[in-house]
Amino acid sequence: MLAVEDSQKLTLSNLSSLSLFTGTDQGQFEVMKSQVLKQIGYDSADLNFAYFDMKEVVYKDVELELVSLPFFADEKIVILDHFVDITTAKKRFLTDDELKSFEAYLDNPSPTTKLLIFAEGKLDSKRRLVKLLKRDATVFDAIEPKEQELRQYFQIWSQTQGLQFVGQSFENLLIKSGFQFSEIQKNLLFLQSYKSDGMIEEKDIRSEERRVGKECASMCR
Repeated sequence: MLAVEDSQKLTLSNLSSLSLFTGTDQGQFEVMKSQVLKQIGYDSADLNFAYFDMKEVVYKDVELELVSLPFFADEKIVILDHFVDITTAKKRFLTDDELKSFEAYLDNPSPTTKLLIFAEGKLDSKRRLVKLLKRDATVFDAIEPKEQELRQYFQIWSQTQGLQFVGQSFENLLIKSGFQFSEIQKNLLFLQSYKSDGMIEEKDIRSEERRVGKECASMCR
């Protein structure tokens, strides 16, 4: 099962105390992140949600939020986005001391805080911090899917969106999209936007291919 499918089961009530969302399939990762935030009802105006972009954050602010008590509630949700310091990405945003401080928190987490971490890319398994996360967190890893997994996921997605494919149109869409999650998603959304009856024919796939070709030609000028 794809990580984007597995994460569809998450709600605020069944969320574990520590959840890690990661993966090298960028398209699938972005869809997964968007749907998880929607499923848990994330609202930036809600004082029991705290969101931090780890590429821009002052770590002391994160540290304070992790251990502070919820605002008239039993628990609070802390979201750490773009936590690339735990991936193999070369650029770092936190110091070694800050990462060690975060490790210390994981060893003794607040019982009233539920922590969600979004880290696009490949986890750096050599880091002690990553080993702690793999040990304690519920991990959703958006790896590159197999062709059959993509086929099954987007068949189900298309059905829920009321799309129907005539003949080999669906298979041709997968081929024209290079069996890439992000390309399939983008092309399906485009087809959905102009096919009000939801009936996708092979000529529509050819039309979509010409549109993409024109976009590529325009960008190369």
